Parts: sequence; C-alpha cells; structure tokens
Amino acid sequence: MLLLSIVDSALVAINIFNAFVLFAHLHPVESPLKKLLLNCIQRVVSDFHSTRYGVSFALLSLLCISTCSATRYYQEDDSAMLIRAIISGYTFACTSIFIKLSHQMLQLSIDRLMELEKEVARHDICNFTPPTKSVMDALLTPYKPFISVESTGLHRIPSNTPHLFVSNHSLYGIEMPLLLNQLYQHKDIFPRGLADHFHFATLNGPIIRAFGAVDGTRENVDALMEKGESVLVYPGGGHEVLKHSSVPRYELMWKQRLGFARCAIKHGYPILPCACVGTEDMFESVCDIPTGYKGMVLPISVTSPCKVQKCFFWFGTPIETKQYNGEYTCDEYAKEVRDKTQMAIEAGIKELKEKQASDPERYTVDQYKSQIRRKFCSSSVSAAVSDDDHSLKED
Repeated sequence: MLLLSIVDSALVAINIFNAFVLFAHLHPVESPLKKLLLNCIQRVVSDFHSTRYGVSFALLSLLCISTCSATRYYQEDDSAMLIRAIISGYTFACTSIFIKLSHQMLQLSIDRLMELEKEVARHDICNFTPPTKSVMDALLTPYKPFISVESTGLHRIPSNTPHLFVSNHSLYGIEMPLLLNQLYQHKDIFPRGLADHFHFATLNGPIIRAFGAVDGTRENVDALMEKGESVLVYPGGGHEVLKHSSVPRYELMWKQRLGFARCAIKHGYPILPCACVGTEDMFESVCDIPTGYKGMVLPISVTSPCKVQKCFFWFGTPIETKQYNGEYTCDEYAKEVRDKTQMAIEAGIKELKEKQASDPERYTVDQYKSQIRRKFCSSSVSAAVSDDDHSLKED
C-alpha cells in the first residue's frame, strides 16, 4: 500500500507540473506573464535534462506503472488499478510531448521561442476574418435592451480608405464593441483595436481577440497598416478604462504619448478622430482599489436603472499625415499630429455633451416611457377610427 501511495503521489505531482507547462505554452505571447512562466519551466527542465538518464528513467517508470496496473486489473478485476493504468498512460503521453517541447526551448532559448510565437501571432493577426454583420449584431444583443446608440458624423468617413481611428476610452471600456458595430454596420469598416498587454493576461483576452483586437505593439501596427487595415486606438488605454474617481468624466489621459501619431505618419494613414459620451454617466464611484500595475486602480462603481442611458458617438473630419513624408521619428511632427487629434476629440466630446443634455430620450427609462406612450396613443387612435367607421355604417 505504501508503494501505491508513493506512485499515486508521483503521478499527481507530474500531472500538476504538466498542467503548468501546458498553461505556460498556451498563454498568449502578448501577456507580460509569458516570459516569467517560461523562465520557471526552464529552471526545472534544465536540471532535469542535465541529469544523466533522468528523462529515460522517468518515461520508463511511467510506462512500467501503466503496464503493471493494466496487468493487475485484468488479473484481479480491480477498478482502482484500471484508473491508475489510465492516469499513468495519460501522464506518459503528456510527459513525452512536454519533454520534447522543453528540449526545443532549451535549444532555442526563451527569447528565440517568444520571437517565433510573435511571428505566428502576427501571421494570425493579418489573416483575421471578422464575423459577419449579422453575427456581430447578435453578439451585442445583451446591450440592446439597455443602451441605445446615436452617431454623428458617419458621413465624414470615406469607406474606400483605411484610417487610424483615435478615440477617448470610457470607464470599463463598455463603448468599444458599440463603436465597432456602428462602423461595421453603417460603413462596412471593421477596424482592428489595439489593446494593452494586461488584457491578454486575463480571461478578457480571448473575448477581445474575437472582436479583432491585437496587442498594441509597433510591430503589430506596422503589420496591420502594411496590409491596409483600418486600426482603432485609445491613447489613454488602461488609464481611461480604469479611471480614478478623482478624474473628471471623459477627460483624456494621454500624458505625452506620441506612438499613434508616429505610426500614422510612418504609413501615411489619415487619422479619424472619434468621441464617445454616455457610458461614464451611468456609474457613481464607490472606491478605488490600487492594482500595483502602472499606477492604475480598480474603480468600484454602482449604477441603477434610472442611470442607464444612450451612448453618443461622434466622428470628425480626417486629419491627413501624408504631408510629413513618413518622417515618423520627428518629434515636432508627431506632437503636431497628436495635438490636432486631441483638440478635435475634445471638441467632439463637448458637442456630444451638449447634444446629450438636450436629448429628451437620453435615459433608457424615458425611451421606454415614450415607446409605451406612442403605442397607447396609436391604439387609441385606431380604436377611435374604428368607432367612427362603425357609426357611419349605422347611419
């Protein structure tokens, strides 16, 4: 019994390590945790591979355990032995694969391995196929009962030219799928969103990747623009999504970032300034929890049915960058483009706030009230007309 307990403990430990190896290799290369995970694995497997006959002994032991357990099951009809045989066989197969992967990692080095993964990721980025319009619209079904959308300036967007769409980000990033859907449904444009690294270290990664988002590195942006894809960027990034309660609503938090301007100048992309107002007004801040990541906080906010309201989008006039002749390293040019874009977006936010304040159906509750009132009036008019027709027939 003691020997079986040792065998079972060893199988559990090996499978836990195999699960960790699988998690590390499947973890997206964009995640800041990727290199840390691979370094942990390298420390373990380098010692294991350096032990003489260590790999052969481990695989032979697993194979023997599987064979002996299966033999005893057939001899004694012991279900516990069958389970042990299946688990040890599975462990043998997984360990064989992961030993091969670890051998490649030791031969190539972690940096080279990550470089190869990034090349594969860029290939996937450039070959992304957006969902159909009907599927995209269906994905936003949870929004529809609560948040209606009104857009201004869609006519200013040329459909035959790729653009760099630059916008303010709202609290929690609720508006991003709505913005994508507006451009896709009305202009047949599906811009590729640039996301911060931390998105890909969470469960949020696969979701935003399904909406075409990519890690916002210069290499990825170059790959997209060389292919002629429209791109969506939020220069405020995570600082605007996880906005501190002391920051005014819809304030741009760009600091001194010039990256998007340099990319636009390098590829001669026109910048399409965008603005969004509505979603941040739904929330009231409760507290801010420090995250320890780039000085950002996790804002805790609450809402109520009476606060849920319409989302307003504004699209401005394209800002050309071809006149800079691709001189993206020039700070003066980059600052000029950034400042023009920032001024345009701030003007768009101001215009939307004025429209929002004068809208009688700003709140979702008021929209439902108006719909009920219109239906009631329509029913009343129909009933009155029917009564008049009946009276005429009697006369």
